[in-house]
Parts: sequence; structure tokens; C-alpha cells
Amino acid sequence: MTAAPALAIAWLTPLTGIAVASVLVPLLVALYFLKLRRRAASVPTTLLWKRSVEDVRANTPFQRLRPSALLLLQLLLLAFVAFALMQPRMDLGLSGGGRTVILVDASASMGATDLADGRTRLDVAKEQASARVESIFAGGLFAAAPGETMVIAFGDGARIVQPFTRSRGDLLRAIGRIEQTDGASRIGDALALARAFATVVNPEAQGAVPAEGATLELWSDGRLTDLAEQAVRPGESIVFHVTGRADAANLGIEGIAAERSATDPGLIQVFVSVRNDGREAVESDLELVIDGQRRSVTPKPVRVPAASGGAPGTAVEADGESAYKPGYERVTFPPVIQPRAGVIEVRLVRGDQLPADNVAAIAVAAPRRLRIALVGAVDDFTRSAATLLPAERVESLTAEQFAALGTRTDDFDVVVAAAGALPSPLPPGRYLSLGVPAGIDGLNPYGTKNGLMVRAQKSSHPVLRAVNLDDLRVRTATATAPSSDVESIVDGPDVPLVVVARRGPATAVITTFDPLQSDWPYQRGFVTFVANAIEWLGSLDQAAVQEEHHPGETLSVRVAGGVREVDVTLPGGAKERVAVRDGSATFGPVARAGIYSFRWNDDRGDQQRLYAVNPAEGEGLLAAAAEISIGSQKVVGTAGGGVAMSDLWPFALAAALVILVLEWWAYHRRNWIRRDPGAPRVRPLGSAAPGRIDGPMIRP
Repeated sequence: MTAAPALAIAWLTPLTGIAVASVLVPLLVALYFLKLRRRAASVPTTLLWKRSVEDVRANTPFQRLRPSALLLLQLLLLAFVAFALMQPRMDLGLSGGGRTVILVDASASMGATDLADGRTRLDVAKEQASARVESIFAGGLFAAAPGETMVIAFGDGARIVQPFTRSRGDLLRAIGRIEQTDGASRIGDALALARAFATVVNPEAQGAVPAEGATLELWSDGRLTDLAEQAVRPGESIVFHVTGRADAANLGIEGIAAERSATDPGLIQVFVSVRNDGREAVESDLELVIDGQRRSVTPKPVRVPAASGGAPGTAVEADGESAYKPGYERVTFPPVIQPRAGVIEVRLVRGDQLPADNVAAIAVAAPRRLRIALVGAVDDFTRSAATLLPAERVESLTAEQFAALGTRTDDFDVVVAAAGALPSPLPPGRYLSLGVPAGIDGLNPYGTKNGLMVRAQKSSHPVLRAVNLDDLRVRTATATAPSSDVESIVDGPDVPLVVVARRGPATAVITTFDPLQSDWPYQRGFVTFVANAIEWLGSLDQAAVQEEHHPGETLSVRVAGGVREVDVTLPGGAKERVAVRDGSATFGPVARAGIYSFRWNDDRGDQQRLYAVNPAEGEGLLAAAAEISIGSQKVVGTAGGGVAMSDLWPFALAAALVILVLEWWAYHRRNWIRRDPGAPRVRPLGSAAPGRIDGPMIRP
């Protein structure tokens, strides 16, 4: 049996109530010391002389205050008003009978150890959420039967750990199962799940009552990236339990990149960006580790400047401070020799409260040469540009020979094809098509266009790097109306001229015109375009240096035909087997940072592909928020509370109203009936009722 939790009161505006009480209570007491104006009164009997003398003494200033029921009631009235102005809150156990959704933030920043005993924020949040479950089922003042409760954990996405239930044990076990992730903090999916389940009355009929909201209890540090996109629905109430310290600082690696030398592919250079979210500059050594072996250390500690501007999460402070800006320092390591594949790590030697972002990693592949296929009647200009590349082999095939390869098209890294030479549908692979192929959906050709010039180009795309198209003239092009998932990188007056289409395991760079139907082959930019396209397509699945990967992404690797399964080793050492579909093995979305290894065996022997996953960017900001804004509503956080607090001021105002009625009744009753406690009742002259005295009386 669980004991009921101790009642604790939280005060939102205590100084307001104290200020009001400190002013009004002395004034009220002072009124009882003031001398009242005397007036003449007829006394029908000498027995009332004693009472008259007492009246004179009672109105003498600066005397000892005599007991008074009116004074006591008026003091109680002021006390309850001041109590209400302090806005007290307490757990009254009033949540019974309703629906409660427990939302636990499991993002990377919740792995910080800035709280007591070195525990992570997630550990503390789980402990407080468990205490909240205990309080719901323990009962309390005015408590009804406990209502249904569900548990949702969220980070990059959200998942239901426990659907709505009235089982205390199931809820506690569900909270215990919540695991740390290294992803970003986004609450949108969690709110959508909570609302979908909270408004469903009959899960089989899916009948919903939109007005029937739920109590959402959130455990988080408040650094939620999508709060501005959310809003509180009618009938909902949100309780925010702050988890973390507002003064927590952190130093972490936010970005890592590497590149092989163009002249010596065996050399590789590493770049990192270090972020400081503290208000003081910090120094730390950085070390470069390759495949577990330390290869380099910064010659002296790297000094990262302090964060500046206003409080995190606000654009401009009320006093005019600028927007919050973390401190950054970028570090470049000297080139190191790495002729084979491996994992490069950069580590901060200085430890802090968030170990997850003290290490950043990136995977590199061994230098390799591409295998290129030229399919169909490829023009001599394109053929020459392809053969100039440092490829392993360049093989020419007819359209029939290429179609006969079937699943063996994976033998080539890039296929360069003339118009009409590619089969439909496209097999898995990477294609440079010089003309609109028949095997790609979404291009929607509808005719031809003549006499075209380039109106716009996406120069930032790798295929167009150092490619000048200002002088390009196209005599005839196929007019297309691409769907929204087809990227146009070169546009003519009315139609696209070069597009990038992705269709499952097939990716193609497509020109909507035959190069021979233009003056492009005679320009220097054509050779650059062909080289860029082949290198970019060939690096999509096996880049010499990978881009950074983060939790929430899906990892995918292309494998040769005939491979059915791929073994994936996770950062903790656990292994999973993934089925191959359409020539690719896909795993994810991943939740933890670390190294993911894909292994399989094909006709070339044992193959391995490594992925390095780093914590989500921005999660190094550890300063917990005191309040969150959901739409136009601000929710003030409660620190360390495992309970939902109810406002007490309505009860205090109700009590003040009752006392006001009692004081009014007591005051008027005293004027109507006056009695001397030590004297017998007297029937005054001319009075019809016993105990009444004619004529004006003096009120003590």
C-alpha cells in the first residue's frame, strides 16, 4: 500500500499578498483605537450608568485592545484575501476520473548530469513521473477514482510506451522502459499522439469528442525546437515540470567534416566546430582518433568564447539585449595519412555535464575508382569526358546488352546513357541520361520546345559546380512538366533543361535535350558537367568521406544482386539482421549516436560499410527554461514536482465571501440586540419588547 504524498504549497505571487496584508491589517487595528464622537443619550435607569462609563473607557485612545468578534472576523477576511492574492497551489488529488498523458522528453539534452547525485535528467524525470503515478493512484483530498493515464516518450519522434490504462503497475513499468536517445527535442508528434488517443471514446468505432481534452504533464528541460508550431486545444491543460538547472553550461562538438586530398587521396584533413553555451570562455584540448588510435592532439588548448546576448530561446530581451548567440571556435587538424577505410573521431579532453557531444565521428571509405558503363549511341564528346576520369574501367554496351544484365547492373557505379537506351522501369543504379528516358515516372513529357536559353540554374548543386551556362543555346528540347519530387537544377524560359529524379533505388541526372541539339559540347562547361555528374552519382552510396548523420535518420546501403540479408551492428554491440529490398538494405530511424556497421557477402567477398551518427545539433544548450510558450499561452514550469498543482485562490475567495456575510450579520445583530453580560434584562420605558432600550445608544 502506498502512502499518500505529503501536501506541499507553491506560491506564485507571495509578495503581493504580503504587501496587501502589511498595509490593511495595521489600518484595521488602528480603527479600533480611535475615539468615537460622543453624543447625548437618555438613560432610563441608573442600572445603565455602569454601561455608559464602560463606553467612555472603550473610546479612549491608546488603551489595551479589548476582544471583539467583529475584529476577529475582519482580520480573517483580510487574511483570506491576502492568501488568495499570493496565488497558492497544492496537489489536491483532483485529477481522479479524468485522462492524464505523461510526456517524457528523452532527447540528447536529457542525458545531462547537472542534477544531484550525477544522475541524468531523464533518470530524474522518470523518477518524478513515477511519483506522479503513485500520487494519482494514492488518492487525496476530494479525490475521485483514478482516471486513465498513458505514457509517451519523445525526441525526434514520439512513441507510445503505455496506452491509456488504470493499472498503476503497467504505468510504472512503462516509465521504467523509457530509454535515452541522442536526437533532437520535438514535441509535435507527441502532442498529436496524445490528442488522438485522448479524444477517442470507443477505439473500435473511433468516435471522438473534440471538447474532451486531457491533462498533459510534461517532463522536459523546455528546449523544444517546434514549440512555436504548436497550440493548446480547448479543454486541454498542460503542466510543465522543469527538469534541469537554468544555469547549466556546456562545451561540445557540434560539427565535423573531412576531405581527401585531390592530389594525394591517401591524405585526409579533418575540420570540427566547437560550441560553448556557457557565459564564460572555456579552454580544452582536442584529440584526433582514427580506428581507436590517437593520431593527433591540438598543440595548445583551444579557447572557445563565451555565449553572448539575451537568455536562450528569446530573440530580444526586455532590456534591449541582442539575441542569444553561443560561442564558436573552428579547428582544422593537419592532414593525416589514411589510405584505407575507417572511422575518424574528434574528442574533447575536458569533460562536462553532457558526455554525448564531447565526441564527434565521421566514416571514411578507402579511395576507389569508378566503374562506368556507356549505354547506347553516346556521342563522342560525352564518351571523351567519361574516359578522362580516373575510372577503374569504362565499358560500352548496347541497349540490348544492358537490359540483359538484369540484376547485374550493380556491377557499374554509374551508367551514362543516350536517349532511349535505358529500359523501363529503371533497374537500381545511378544514371546520367542525355535525353528524357522512358523509364522514369513524374517527368510528364508533352511535346517539344525550340530555341531555348538558360534562365536560371541551381549553382549550389554539386553537378553544376564551376559550370557556366550563360552562353548555352538549345535548338530542340523535350517539354516536360515534372512532379514536385523531381528537382530541376537548370531551367529554360518555360521548361526545365536539367533535372534530378529519385525513384527508389534509382537516381538519375537527366538532360531534357540531346547535347548534339545544342552548342554545349563545344563549351568548356560540358566536360565539367559530365565529370561532376559522374562523380556525384558515383559517390551517393560510397562517398570517400560521408556527410554527418544524426539520430532520426534512416541508414541505407546498396548491395550487389543476389544478396538477401545484411547484418547491422549497433553502437552498443547488439546485432540485427536486415532484409534487402530492391537492391538496398535500410535500417532506422536510428536513436543513439555511435558507429553502425553493415556487413554482407557478395561475389567480391566480405563487404563492410560504416556509418558514424552524432548527437542532434543544438542539444548542447542545457540551460533549462523556466517557462514554455505553446502558441499564445505561457506555461510556467514547476521545479522538482512530481504532482500536478491545483489553484487554491478560488477556495480562499469563497471563504472570504462567507466571512464577509458573517461579519455583516454580526454587525447588524449587535445594533439590533444589545445585552449587558452581567446585568438582568430590563424592560425600558416605552419599549414593547423586553431587553430593548428606547432612544439612541452608544456603540462600544
